[in-house]
Amino acid sequence: MGLRRSQAVTLISGEAIRFLVTLIGRSSIAFPAQWVRGIVMPTAVGGDGLVTWANVSYEHSDLAERLKLASHGRSAETRVVLYGHDDQGKSFEVDKVLGLVDVERTLIHPLPPHFRGGERDRVLGFFADKDSVALIANPFWVLDLPNRKQALDLFALRLSAHGPGETDVRLQLPVARLDAVAVGQVG
Repeated sequence: MGLRRSQAVTLISGEAIRFLVTLIGRSSIAFPAQWVRGIVMPTAVGGDGLVTWANVSYEHSDLAERLKLASHGRSAETRVVLYGHDDQGKSFEVDKVLGLVDVERTLIHPLPPHFRGGERDRVLGFFADKDSVALIANPFWVLDLPNRKQALDLFALRLSAHGPGETDVRLQLPVARLDAVAVGQVG
């Protein structure tokens, strides 16, 4: 599921959500990718706790602690994700960036009903493949914004079939697919 591996994607429902999938400790955490503004090295965090990138400052947050996860600590694979919406932005460390993933909306599951506490504010749901489960961090909670019902619908990409000679004007990024709907490897 790394950025180096891509697959051509065929969507059944025509609707998907693109996620940046990361590791924090032993947990795969996915963030709706539309609000990812950049990924930088940990040395970008200043002594004042801010990361400044492209003339914008991001307050640094200990997301692992906020999510109650044990990070593996800094390594050569540690990165800082710059995350923001409008004027609100935060930066946080992840142990590893796994890559971008387009997930069909129908493959995203809500948290089971026995989760009734604060985890409902922090996590919107999950998606799975044959090897792992990725929890979807609530982007509104990550940025300390008021929560929204049906928050994932805000990030849905509606994809349509293109006829011969038509082009897709969406930004083309390398993506990996988590289910068997993929039609083949892209070189």
